Amino acid sequence: MVSAAPGSGRVRAARLPLFVVFLLLPGLALGAPLLSNQLVGHPSPYLALHGEDPVAWQSWNEDALAVARKENRLLFLSVGYFSCHWCHVMQRESYRDQDIASLVNRNYVPVKVDRELEPALDKELMDFAYKTVGRGGWPLNVFVTPEGYPLYAVLYLPPEQFRNLLEQLSQLWEQDGERLSEIA
Repeated sequence: MVSAAPGSGRVRAARLPLFVVFLLLPGLALGAPLLSNQLVGHPSPYLALHGEDPVAWQSWNEDALAVARKENRLLFLSVGYFSCHWCHVMQRESYRDQDIASLVNRNYVPVKVDRELEPALDKELMDFAYKTVGRGGWPLNVFVTPEGYPLYAVLYLPPEQFRNLLEQLSQLWEQDGERLSEIA
């Protein structure tokens, strides 16, 4: 290696890649992209309410599906609307809980959906809930495969039950995601 004179461009150029590596290390250590909450300032009042949640909410779009496919993670779709009482309860109890939010962010691609903006998606997911669990309502929480197929639906859950479900489903996906995809 040729040593460079102090102040020469070579030393600064050599330091730049190290600087970039140190910036990327936290994300590499987690093994997943560092998603951030995309709902801050959203035009939908319901979605904007979730803009300060520690859950890294994404909008329902192809980008969210692409992240799920790339990382082989389930999507967690939470559908609700502004005047939904139990949606606000679940936000307060679960989505604002740092431990639950970390669990969601680490293992899923979280997507928040305003049913009034996405009525066709809401209907499709509600039909799935009725077919699989025999009831529907909001908040409607559906775990979806990276390919976009609904896998499991639940409505409101108290925080401890929700945490247990998140952990169990994450473990099942990690152990046998291929079989779960076939089931979906």
